[in-house]
Amino acid sequence: MQNLYNYTFDEFTSTYSFTTKNNIIYRIAFLVDETLNSISTSDVLIENVYQIVIEKVSDALEPFDHLVSKTIENIICAFFSNVNNSLIYICSDDQEKGKIRFSVFDRWYRNSSFNNFVTKIDNIISFDSEGINYNLYTSFLYHNNNPNIDYIVTTYNDIEKVLNSDK
Repeated sequence: MQNLYNYTFDEFTSTYSFTTKNNIIYRIAFLVDETLNSISTSDVLIENVYQIVIEKVSDALEPFDHLVSKTIENIICAFFSNVNNSLIYICSDDQEKGKIRFSVFDRWYRNSSFNNFVTKIDNIISFDSEGINYNLYTSFLYHNNNPNIDYIVTTYNDIEKVLNSDK
C-alpha cells in the first residue's frame, strides 16, 4: 500500500508538486521570509527562515485523502534535514477560515513524524489597519538543534509588538 504520493521538485520554480488519486494537483513552495530581519533591532542577519505555501492547484473539491498530509509531511521533514532551517506558517483567512486552518495545522503537527525533533510555537497576532482589527494565525517551526534559535524565537515573538508600535 502506498504511504504517500510521488512528488517532483521543479528547480526552475523551486516548487514541489504531486497529483492525488483524484487528479487533484498540489504545489508546495518554501519562500525566503524576511519578516524577522525587517523587525529585528540587531545587526545579526537571520537566515534560513522560510514561509511555506501549500496550494491546491485544481479547482475540484478534494475528498479527504490522508496521503496528502503524509506527502506534505515528508516534504517538510526533508526541509528540516538542514537544522538551520526554520519555517513560518501563516494561515490564510480567506473566507474567514484562518482559525480553522490554524487548528488543522496544529493537529497535523501533533500527529507528524517529526514533532520529536522540530518544535512548533504559535502566535496569534492582532493588529489594526485603517480602523479594522485583524488576526494573523501564525506558527513557527524550527529544528531543535538550530544554533540560533533563541534569537530567532525572541524576534518571532516581537512581530505583534512591532506591528502595533505605531499606535
